[in-house]
Amino acid sequence: MHIVVEFVEAHPGHVVALRGALQFLARMTIEKKRGCRQFDVGQDSIDGSTFLIYQIYETREAYTEHLELPEYADHRILSDPWIKTRRILTYDLVSHGGSA
Repeated sequence: MHIVVEFVEAHPGHVVALRGALQFLARMTIEKKRGCRQFDVGQDSIDGSTFLIYQIYETREAYTEHLELPEYADHRILSDPWIKTRRILTYDLVSHGGSA
């Protein structure tokens, strides 16, 4: 399994639009089922301009394929101007539920 954790901060005035775009991307990614097992979007309850995106893919290659989808490119063109900061961390799963 390949895990992707992304932290995104919206520019002032773009929180609602970015939230909607992230929700749409999550729905579209899960519906396409191209190796994505989970795609969650969380919004910071104190600083509403910050989002956490948590994704699980069957393989690192499945994640790479996701990044190459035309729908993902369209999402980035739309939402990148609304994003103040973005940090992406990727991990390979070494333990699930306490078992290695």
